[in-house]
Amino acid sequence: MVHKYRPQLTPVQAADYAPEIVLGKTGRAGNERDDPWHPWDDAFMAGHQMVTPKYIATPDVGLAEVINRAVTECAGAERIYIGLEPGVYEGPVYVPSLRWNGQSVPFTLFGVHPDPAKTVICADIDAEMPGDEYHQRFSERFRDHHVSIRAIFDRIAGKDKITTANASVLRIENDDCQLRHLTLKNTYNADRLPADDETGKTRAAFQQSTGQHQAVALLVAGADRVHCENLNLESYQDTLYLKSPAPFTTVRSYFRGCKIAGDVDFIFGQTTAYFTACTIVSRGSRALHSWVAAPSTNIRTPFGFVFDHCTFAHDNSDNAHAGRFSLGRQWFEAVRATPYGTPTVPGYQCIIAEQSEYTPPTGTISRATLEAVGKCVILRSGIGRHINPAAPWDDWNGGQFDRDGNYEPGPWNARFRPVQLTCADLFRHLDGWLAEQDVDLSDIPPETVLLAEFENYDI
Repeated sequence: MVHKYRPQLTPVQAADYAPEIVLGKTGRAGNERDDPWHPWDDAFMAGHQMVTPKYIATPDVGLAEVINRAVTECAGAERIYIGLEPGVYEGPVYVPSLRWNGQSVPFTLFGVHPDPAKTVICADIDAEMPGDEYHQRFSERFRDHHVSIRAIFDRIAGKDKITTANASVLRIENDDCQLRHLTLKNTYNADRLPADDETGKTRAAFQQSTGQHQAVALLVAGADRVHCENLNLESYQDTLYLKSPAPFTTVRSYFRGCKIAGDVDFIFGQTTAYFTACTIVSRGSRALHSWVAAPSTNIRTPFGFVFDHCTFAHDNSDNAHAGRFSLGRQWFEAVRATPYGTPTVPGYQCIIAEQSEYTPPTGTISRATLEAVGKCVILRSGIGRHINPAAPWDDWNGGQFDRDGNYEPGPWNARFRPVQLTCADLFRHLDGWLAEQDVDLSDIPPETVLLAEFENYDI
């Protein structure tokens, strides 16, 4: 049965999501440049060619130290291959942008053993960590590192709280970076008490069900053409962050044969990404509700996240209650005040401004926030029974769908946005408001797909 909240692409529409099309453009939203990229043709990453790495990392020396040596000794624009011997490596690790005579110098990091479980990079880092704590824990590791690496550390450690954009085990700022045969694990246990919680109460395994628990395993920090093969990525909230270099701009990532595990918004960001033959694992029952994807794609960017021939699984079928797990929700990024819904705050108004802010009863919303509609398409993939079978897509700070697709509205929230399957939904909700705010989105076809599926099947 096809439900109203499970829109399906036609075969003609699905053909437009071929990887060479999805990954063929980059740049400014609505004005992307053609830049063909075929990562699947890379013989080494596909396992068809052997490479002798210039550098070998061992757990005793550490990966961060080896990357620093490679950056410091760089004497040409050729790709730098770093092989990692099996073992456990301590994070955080940064792969900086590197140039030689104006040319970008790409890195390849790979486990020399083909089993990614044999080569693990891990760290316990969460978004609420104070910058002082980050400095105390990691400053000695980066003390004498190259200026490009040290600058990343200083930027993070200088913050009051490091925030999600800095709470990663591995940070990639390097265009054309490649990762293969590795496990990246953020070991943060979602156990930092919220600042206003004086009860000390914890759930199973000392985890907190409330508060902010963003803890990133892999952060692609504005880098383009990032290619990942046979990786294991593990955390709870926000496992994989695909961050654009700037608002209204996208870059591209490609994931093949990877396993990505988490529980809340654990594949998220603004960029274009293609996932093929990946296993996407919703973890446990720490959170009262779980979402796989939280795309924040700009309305004019052609593609957000595309999953093809993937498997959406659960780590414990006994806890896989349909209705508590969703394929995703559209990240209403940086929202403070919403133009959606019926407000319950007397005198409430939301207007367009440079920044998104809210001082009740008046709020503002920026164009970047308004246009962060979120796009995600899932093709030819197996969907586990933990995913709500009738309504796999969810509101942002909204109500609840039951397993039959019936919707129960929640209390109005200043950050609310309903599920939007196409741009027609946005226009239907905001038509009068857009006109009042002199916002012109007439160049956007109403039938533009935001969320959809094609030939998926139950597992």
